[in-house]
Amino acid sequence: MRNILPALLALILFGLLVYIGIEQDRGLHKSQSLLIGKSLPDIKLKTFEGKEVSLKEFHGDVVLINFWATWCPPCKEEFVLFKKLYEKYKDRGFVILAINTDPENLEEFLKEYQLPFTVLIANDEVMEIFPLRGLPTSFMVNREGIVVKERKGIYRELEKDLEELL
Repeated sequence: MRNILPALLALILFGLLVYIGIEQDRGLHKSQSLLIGKSLPDIKLKTFEGKEVSLKEFHGDVVLINFWATWCPPCKEEFVLFKKLYEKYKDRGFVILAINTDPENLEEFLKEYQLPFTVLIANDEVMEIFPLRGLPTSFMVNREGIVVKERKGIYRELEKDLEELL
């Protein structure tokens, strides 16, 4: 009996930890999905050069809000696609706001990658509103300023979504 008790307690503890992990994951998923269908809030961010930009300035455009970091390999890969599609669709009202979450090495990165779209620096307010579980993470906003899609990872289906929104 004494040999079974520690094993039983370990099994109960393991089950409890699995349950807590599942419930936390559900909660995170819900908090992210709550953005879909909501209006884009009027958040002000700064560019690398220090210019203040309001997200509401882009009402009337289709906006891709992309969270990324210089150390993130999938983010770098994604920028190749973003540059191509930005050049193709910018005249139809497509805007990319690339929000950097870790500005270390940003100046060197911007010199190397020559991004043609707006790069902003994340602040506490934007990080609170847009809960991230990894990078890259993108949010698509329609012309009415409503968040219509969230995409974790490389946004390979971006062109398909743009064709529907533009």
